[in-house]
Amino acid sequence: MAEQEVLILRCGRYLDSAKIVTFFSLEGGRTAGFARGATARDNRFGASLEPLTRSRLSLRRATFSGLVRILHADVIDSYPRLRSDYDRLIWAGLVVRFLLGFLPDHHPEPALFRLACEALGGLDREGGLPGEHWEDFAREALALLGWGIPEALCRRCGLAGGQGSSQGPISPEMFFFRLADGAVLCQRCRLADSGGDLWAVEPEILNHLSQRQGVGGTGEGHGRGSPPLRERLGFLDRVIGGHLPRWTAVADLTFVGREGGLGKRGGGAPPGSEDEEVDADGGREHDQRT
Repeated sequence: MAEQEVLILRCGRYLDSAKIVTFFSLEGGRTAGFARGATARDNRFGASLEPLTRSRLSLRRATFSGLVRILHADVIDSYPRLRSDYDRLIWAGLVVRFLLGFLPDHHPEPALFRLACEALGGLDREGGLPGEHWEDFAREALALLGWGIPEALCRRCGLAGGQGSSQGPISPEMFFFRLADGAVLCQRCRLADSGGDLWAVEPEILNHLSQRQGVGGTGEGHGRGSPPLRERLGFLDRVIGGHLPRWTAVADLTFVGREGGLGKRGGGAPPGSEDEEVDADGGREHDQRT
């Protein structure tokens, strides 16, 4: 029997009183486990196996089905404010979607585990816009996975763009980003480089997202001169969607634009069902987008 610190990502009922639980552990990465009696009235697990809960599990090695056996669980942090604020809860759900989409089974990612816990802790606190906490997590998580956002510095000629550039001349022109290899090109060099799909992006967005600011703070690292949050999140969504084709972009979620999410109140349809399923590719179960 072994004990592991975990973040519960999702769970589902199995047979009469059992649960199948998918969790992200500090020591073992993403794992699926079986908890017998977890839905019974007098079960010993309580809320420790609910999604968006940080728990300590006592585990037994995998069964013939490949599932580990969950023998006991204790709550470390339940992030209570998330559960009383619908908007923050949905932003936290983006963290879960990201982890379910990117994490391979049984591959430890301790830095990403700590980053996810810090992001949920930041969302659980009062300070900062939820959208900024998600931005910080997504930027840092992509960097840990080897897909960090580069600054606006042309790979071919060395031209730097935007006021945040640290080297070379400052250029107001549009820059171009290639997801396949993370290359950044200026307008002139883009014409001489015909390889791969290039996206137009403002240099200020690249410079802002290339900064390593950490997560879980109060949003103080986002200055007044930064590009609009919606545009920064749109670029991050495009990067994430390039690796997870069924990723649901933030702009397509109806809660975005409400007060507390991006800092502005907007209209839109009512939120979707709270029972909406999340698939392993990071998209919605009934996502019809192509």
